[in-house]
Amino acid sequence: MKATIDQLRTQQNDIAGAMAELHVLFDKSYAEAAPHLGAVRTRVARAIAKHLNTEDEALLTPLRERRLMGELPGCETIVAETRDLRLAYSTHIRVWTAGAVAERWDDYIDATRQLNARMAVLCQQKMRSFYPAVLRRLFRDSGG
Repeated sequence: MKATIDQLRTQQNDIAGAMAELHVLFDKSYAEAAPHLGAVRTRVARAIAKHLNTEDEALLTPLRERRLMGELPGCETIVAETRDLRLAYSTHIRVWTAGAVAERWDDYIDATRQLNARMAVLCQQKMRSFYPAVLRRLFRDSGG
């Protein structure tokens, strides 16, 4: 259980680190940020994808398989917010192409900061209460 929490925490820290790199670029002009932007955006996307895969494999799939989703208060809400945030992030990537970012750098910064703030709140909720509750329930269900 601790190993899973530690892995999820490490991955959330990786996401936060990649986002911090992105936010450093926001303090620059587009011309200064552009050479680094693609690589940083890719790091953010990969860190998020890795974390969501771990979350799904370690927590959500076992919950679904054991039909335990409804037994955890707030579980459906967290799952729905995660799904909504995934969709918002996918839309963000589609909308903010390299050309759109170049044309509307300040708008991109605002939109990205809003999305990242929403993600940070969800990550805190998950780490503080959701992950521990899920792992306790899965551990109890497995006879541990």
